[in-house]
Amino acid sequence: MDTDFSMPLSDVIKILLKGEERELHERDLLGYVENLARGGKEALQQALKEVETAITGWNDSYFISTYEKRVDQFKQGKLNRAPGYLDDLFFKEDLLIKEGKVGLTVDYLYNAIEKLGFIDGNHQDAVTSAWALDDIEFLKTQWEDLALGQIRALRAIIKDALKTVSPKVSDEVQNANRPQKQLAEYPEVFGVGVCCEMTGYKKNTVYKLTARGDMPCCRSGNYGRKLVFRREDIFAWMTARRQETNDEFITRMDERLAARK
Repeated sequence: MDTDFSMPLSDVIKILLKGEERELHERDLLGYVENLARGGKEALQQALKEVETAITGWNDSYFISTYEKRVDQFKQGKLNRAPGYLDDLFFKEDLLIKEGKVGLTVDYLYNAIEKLGFIDGNHQDAVTSAWALDDIEFLKTQWEDLALGQIRALRAIIKDALKTVSPKVSDEVQNANRPQKQLAEYPEVFGVGVCCEMTGYKKNTVYKLTARGDMPCCRSGNYGRKLVFRREDIFAWMTARRQETNDEFITRMDERLAARK
């Protein structure tokens, strides 16, 4: 993991959920949480909410698909269901897929676990046996343990930190909470320093975001080495990255549940 402990938590969460850091060391997570703890207990509590929301959202993006299995049972004369059952099941799963969810089958789970890597030979044998026995619940549990292992570790470290951190916030955070400049008070074009003031990011983070093309910028001077920013571009970029509140998230989940019914 990048040792830039000022990286936004949302970016860290994305990295962990994508499995991009399979060799993540616990000391990296500890260092990152220690940096978060400088904001005091309130900052850690907010971080914990973000992590738990991310885990819940990840879990909600999948569902166990049984349609193909029930079709096979029907063809074999083993499905004792009312007429229209298969049609109802198909449309139910089709709706979930249109919502962006992924249907889990034993084949999907086996391949996903294999991609993440078996723990050892015994683990591979157990997973293979579960695949052969169509034990989808076991496979799902094993897959979740591998895929969510790192973000669950981050959650555990934040919880441990909350037991000891002081509720008093640091001077740096207190300064950040002071009334900020109005948009019109910033110059129309400015350099990295003002960009850091406007966004709250440190210089190394700004450089990384611009290098990846994630933050709008202009390059002036010889060979385009000097970074400059337009006020309206940065404001638009900041407001486009708005994160939904917990209430909005809960409302969205309720709407999804209602759609399933």
